[in-house]
Amino acid sequence: MAGTAVTTLDDVHHVAEQVQTGLTQLLTAEYWKLPGPDLLDAARTVERLAHLTYAIQVTLAGEADLAHLAQSHGQPSTAALLRHALTISPGDARGRVRAAQAVLPQDAISGGEIPPRHPELGAALRAGTVGREHTSIVLTTLSRLPSTVPADLREQAETTLVEHATHMDPIHLNRVADRLLDALDPDGHFEPPDPADRAELTLGPRDRRTGLTSIKGRLDDHTIAAFIAATDPHAAPRPHTDGTKDPRPAPTRLAHALTTVLDQHLATGAGPVHAGERPHITMTVHYDALTNRLGTATLDATGTTISPAHARQLLCDAALIPAVLGAAGEPLDIGRATRTWPTAIRRAITLRDQGCVFPGCDRPARWSDLHHIHHWADGGATSTSNGAVLCGHHHTLIHTGHWHIRMAPDGHPEIIPPTWIDPHQQPRRNTLHRIRQ
Repeated sequence: MAGTAVTTLDDVHHVAEQVQTGLTQLLTAEYWKLPGPDLLDAARTVERLAHLTYAIQVTLAGEADLAHLAQSHGQPSTAALLRHALTISPGDARGRVRAAQAVLPQDAISGGEIPPRHPELGAALRAGTVGREHTSIVLTTLSRLPSTVPADLREQAETTLVEHATHMDPIHLNRVADRLLDALDPDGHFEPPDPADRAELTLGPRDRRTGLTSIKGRLDDHTIAAFIAATDPHAAPRPHTDGTKDPRPAPTRLAHALTTVLDQHLATGAGPVHAGERPHITMTVHYDALTNRLGTATLDATGTTISPAHARQLLCDAALIPAVLGAAGEPLDIGRATRTWPTAIRRAITLRDQGCVFPGCDRPARWSDLHHIHHWADGGATSTSNGAVLCGHHHTLIHTGHWHIRMAPDGHPEIIPPTWIDPHQQPRRNTLHRIRQ
């Protein structure tokens, strides 16, 4: 199909099959037979193919964004749709959409077309001379230019960055970008962004073998000062009663100090009310497991399972609220008595669903609402069997009437898509929250 426009899905599949055949040949090539210089040239050629693939990914992300597919597929954004549909990371999905909005023409409100904001970067992408990391650096740098910089200088800045990106690795391109920002603001009149606005903190995946979760991020000076002030008194070495030194290394003492500070904050109840309660840790344990000292317990904030010994230890802590399932008097079903969700039922539903039940949504339960599957106004009960966790976006979506929710025979909520998404309307479930256990 050389020279023929690709206009249908069959065309896409046909071209993709041809490309896959070529890539398979490249994958099985006998590179060991190539001389050193030829081997490097081959690597450059393949790298350009990777860049072109990224350009296609950006183009498809842009078309999905212009077509408003996220709205019709029940997702809050195009990035969320791409993450779910393509099983890619949130950062990758956001990066593709951001690049597409910068290098592709956009629809105007009047029905026309707005030229791309950064055409030279777009041309370099389509030529396969820049890749994902270079594109991110160029866009980030251009977004940080002061609003007072004239249009011609902004265009020159884009040209300079793109030219350097074609022959420079991302680390050195970052240095060029920093010098460019300094050159465009030599007198320091441009007010740099507030460091607090650029602070970030991310919880990594939990290691099931060790029970530990990594934390990655960067904090502004004020937050660091507050962190040190709050944890330092608790992080000092504590000699044992027999006079021996504290065996804990400094990083462990600091981690224990943070735990102490957070527990004290929760114990005071000073946080804002959320879902009718002050911030707290809820631990759910079956009544038989509690009384027989067998079995495990679950922490609702993370959905993680803890050992029986750890559970009994935590039950002695006043900062933790035990939610015992199956104990006499636990009102897990109050029928039509009230429309609002009592604490006991809320905890039980949170334990079961652990987060928004809409497929592909990663919103945890603590950031979501409870929804009556059979609407309360239509006679639905306020009970665990008639409740489900939905984030604000998907709660609204369900009430539009196109998507439906029902309780499956096994006691877990499932979502029914509209016919234009799935003509057979096969029930779907969200499996993201179960993976982290």
